[in-house]
Amino acid sequence: MLQEQHPMPAPTAAEQAAATDYERVCWRLGGFDGRVSPEWVDGYLTGVLAGPRAIALEQWLPAMLGDTFERTFADPSDARHAQRALSSRWRELAQQLDAEALVDDPDTVVLEPWIVAYEDADREAFVAQGHGDAQLARDELRSGVAWSRGFVAATEDFNADWVVPDAAAGDGERFHHAFDRIRALQAPADGGGVDERDQQIDEACLAAQQLRLYWVDHAPRPTTRRVDAQPGRNEPCPCGSGLKFKKCHGAAR
Repeated sequence: MLQEQHPMPAPTAAEQAAATDYERVCWRLGGFDGRVSPEWVDGYLTGVLAGPRAIALEQWLPAMLGDTFERTFADPSDARHAQRALSSRWRELAQQLDAEALVDDPDTVVLEPWIVAYEDADREAFVAQGHGDAQLARDELRSGVAWSRGFVAATEDFNADWVVPDAAAGDGERFHHAFDRIRALQAPADGGGVDERDQQIDEACLAAQQLRLYWVDHAPRPTTRRVDAQPGRNEPCPCGSGLKFKKCHGAAR
């Protein structure tokens, strides 16, 4: 059974403004790329951050959007504002997926995904625009579907990092079980209520956190070892796990 999320303080005016900017930027991008919504982008960023290495904006932005960003924000000033909005959300998610905090409390859901609450009018518009029938609209415009699609898209775009382990080898089953719970959000609607769907989203968020910890446990070992270059115990481990050296490769020293 999942534990309750930690209570969060009320957002400040600056945080509310940043959230509004993020949402506005994502919907503008969606005008050029039908996959994109605030929820899809949020899932994508989560997928990148849950992976085995730190990836800079200069890498994940073009991987996520191709030339859509440049076409949407042709004005340099407009583009800088949009990048700041996306980077602000990136930093929030990075804090929630901080390996140092997750490893100390691995069973609590701390990830807060950006989920779009679609209404009947949105589903009617989906059908009217020729995207599919009413059942497809119910399946596609459910909470968590776009988030899951975004997460999976990130792992596919950075598939060189996401080396899928054999489910029967070592703790490969741990990886597959977590990934399956994220993919499960895309399954057709089964008639469950809102509470059940919220539980499924919580389980997917916990799975994303567990994948982050999986990669911490399977971080690549440093290829060279120089005694005179050892980091301090409270400095980041050079393997890129996100943990302090004393809690990672320095733990056995």
